[in-house]
Amino acid sequence: MKKGKGIRSASALLATSLLLTGGLVGCGDKKNENESAQPNTTPQNTASQTESATSKLDPVDLTWYLDDTPQADIASVEAEMNKILKDKLNVTLHLKLVDWGAYDQKMQLVNAGGDDYDLAFTANWANNYYQNVNKGAFIPLDDLLDKYAPTIMQTIPKMGWDAAKVKGKIYAIPNYQAWTMTNGVALQKDLADKYGIKSESIKKLDDLAPFLAQVKQNNPDMIPYENSYDGTFGKNIVYYGFDEVAGRNVPGTIKLTDTSLKVVNQFESEEYKSYVTLMRDWNQKGFMRKDAATLKDVQADRKAGKTASLNAGNIAPGGDAGIAASLGGKAVNVVSLSQPYLLTSSIIATMTGVSTTSKNPERAVMLMDLLFKDKQLYNLLAHGIEGKHYKKVDENTVEAIKDSGYDPQFDWEIGNQFNGYYLKGQQPGTWEATIKMNQSATPSPLLGFSFDPTPVKTEIAQSGTVTSQYVAMLETGSVDPAKVLPEFIDKLKKAGSDKIVAEEQKQIDAWKQSKGK
Repeated sequence: MKKGKGIRSASALLATSLLLTGGLVGCGDKKNENESAQPNTTPQNTASQTESATSKLDPVDLTWYLDDTPQADIASVEAEMNKILKDKLNVTLHLKLVDWGAYDQKMQLVNAGGDDYDLAFTANWANNYYQNVNKGAFIPLDDLLDKYAPTIMQTIPKMGWDAAKVKGKIYAIPNYQAWTMTNGVALQKDLADKYGIKSESIKKLDDLAPFLAQVKQNNPDMIPYENSYDGTFGKNIVYYGFDEVAGRNVPGTIKLTDTSLKVVNQFESEEYKSYVTLMRDWNQKGFMRKDAATLKDVQADRKAGKTASLNAGNIAPGGDAGIAASLGGKAVNVVSLSQPYLLTSSIIATMTGVSTTSKNPERAVMLMDLLFKDKQLYNLLAHGIEGKHYKKVDENTVEAIKDSGYDPQFDWEIGNQFNGYYLKGQQPGTWEATIKMNQSATPSPLLGFSFDPTPVKTEIAQSGTVTSQYVAMLETGSVDPAKVLPEFIDKLKKAGSDKIVAEEQKQIDAWKQSKGK
């Protein structure tokens, strides 16, 4: 998820060095456990005030959809959360976790059917934010935030709200976490050490090949490189020098170095051709699962320790501990392949929208505000119940209990991550380092622009059908790009990709003029 502003080269080198050595980790926050990690000037209610306020609220049920692996013991976490929520908001919360590979389709069905729900995870890459706004799936939140979310309004910086706006309105709450985009890879440390692979020797994605070859030759039960149905080009967007305009896999990007903001179809670029050609080579060499194009769930391989390396997505301070936790506790070397950039797309990569079908949008916003304010509630949702799902390493650090039935690892999806405990392996200062990176990363020339998909909604839907057919095959190297890439581009054009790009350019040009750029 994403962040920052103009970083100087020395700062970038320092940040990268710290990331490579695992130095950017941890936060020795000694505040009261229920106090927000951000300055909070909102007066705290006394017990009698809270009881009085709650007694005036009618009891309501709220349903929240999240993009994550279903958890076996979620019921016990819900029960504990609802003790707090009943007392503070007179709310009973129902959590709906939907597998990563099924979330998009599930939410499309939920929204198309007009199903009742209150909150949902949305992003540029899952449950597409812009398309949901265009379809009327989310309500504008500006007035509700002003009235019911003082902590959120005090916590989220202006750049977060600017990124979230569509046609001048806010339709989702950005989750406050690492907003910068820094692309890279992660390698199991023991294997990298065994084969003499130094992090500093990996300057570009291609440089990972010697490591993958060693794993393939000497560890036949392991998967040298993780890849799956959603590909990895979009996760490497900054590495390839792009910023997306209308969402992942929607035709239209600008080059980060191009201040003229010329829109290009990323799928027609030399960078995309180079990427899918590399993936084809790696696939043919057996560096990834043969069924990668249809693989929906990578968690089983990770937890079994079979994943030797993976795309690290967005690298943030302390992120190595999170990746290690997902790999069953295996230590990793995280290698940054780009400098940090602050993008609109990286900020909106993790947000929470309120459904137009919600009967209690005010209470839904109040719930989100409480998650931004109440550390106990936030950590209960993020990590579960102490002694049952996790154990404390120290006052501010936790370690998941293996096979406990609750370890969602979705703290970046659920509000203010800086309220969270640190994971084992993160060092004091992680949250402060992340906030600093948010503030210092190089801004994309497109930062603050939000695309209105209304004029090309039909073409976006049609191109989405095409990308769903081709992206997984191409980006996992399952087909020969020399033959299939031209076919993909041709079908995109027939679906209206040129019209999408033209509309994106039109809106960007108007935005530039309004900003005096």
